[in-house]
Amino acid sequence: MKKLFSLLFIVVSILILSACTKPGSMFSISFFDYMDTFISINVYAEDQSQADEYKVVIEDIYSMYHELTTNYEPLKTDSTFLENIYSINRKNNQVIEIDFELYELIQKAEEIKVLTDGYFDISVGEVVNIWKNLILDETSGYLFEEIPESIFLSAMSQINLIQFEEDVVELTENNGRYYVQVKSTHAQLDLGAISKGYATQKVFEYLQELDMEYFSISAGSSSIAIGKNMNRDGGIFNVSLANPIKTGANDRTYGMIYVKDIGITTSGNYEQYALYQGLRYHHIVSPKTKLPMQYYHTITVLGDDLGLLDAISTAMFSMPPEVLEQWLSLHREAMNLEVIQFNYDGTILTHMTTTVFEENVA
Repeated sequence: MKKLFSLLFIVVSILILSACTKPGSMFSISFFDYMDTFISINVYAEDQSQADEYKVVIEDIYSMYHELTTNYEPLKTDSTFLENIYSINRKNNQVIEIDFELYELIQKAEEIKVLTDGYFDISVGEVVNIWKNLILDETSGYLFEEIPESIFLSAMSQINLIQFEEDVVELTENNGRYYVQVKSTHAQLDLGAISKGYATQKVFEYLQELDMEYFSISAGSSSIAIGKNMNRDGGIFNVSLANPIKTGANDRTYGMIYVKDIGITTSGNYEQYALYQGLRYHHIVSPKTKLPMQYYHTITVLGDDLGLLDAISTAMFSMPPEVLEQWLSLHREAMNLEVIQFNYDGTILTHMTTTVFEENVA
């Protein structure tokens, strides 16, 4: 399944970085083994040896957060970590010591839950797993296919039996040691909607510490961080936005943004979905309804913190349009966010401040 995810992200990319590079100055780094996606990074370096040094540090970051946050793999036998999400999900109602890095990430996720009025919630993993299995299971999933009514109703019966609980995640710190308790008999944690953006933000911060000016990071289709483009006037990157309802070879993208020194995250429904009664059922589950919602095809968010953007775009995807509009009116300016909505009816709505967005004209 990890290979399937990687191929999907490689072949069907929501965001496409357009840039050329100068020989001997920009070096490419790529990984296939982390966060269920293809990670591609371009960095400025004096030579290959220096680029290889950067690669070691960057791979360590992605490797660490992959191992800590996966909910389908136990820790490696030679791991230096205390616990990961896989093991935590098998120890409900126990106080478990965890590494500071995982503690910090869960703490951020819980803060974003409050910020988004509960539209982002890492404790809904039990329901998320049902929908993912329905869509992505290698033997019985319905990826891009119609779900039979009996199968859909059976899944809904399982989901309706699950009751979401409030405040199930409890974090504590004592004398420099960090602990988590999942105060529930059945709640499962899922950090998939924040971990990739969070790790990418850590890589971005590492490159900033090096005073690196020219770089780009593409963690699959959903988390992108860019510095300046050394091959274009003004350092601008052209980032194309792929059309989630494309019907022909000439409508692969629906628009373009012109950006530098920024993070970009997209949540969307068209890389992993199944159909039921003409609607797309995807893997982004609303904590309010326990269902994948059909308000938007994609939501792209631009801002300063990719971990925050990753989680917020997920929360926005489940917000009804009126709730999203109200939330943005309260928080967009203070958080320096820009948003592009590709709505379910095919219309496009933007909330931009300085970034130039050009919609393709048919």
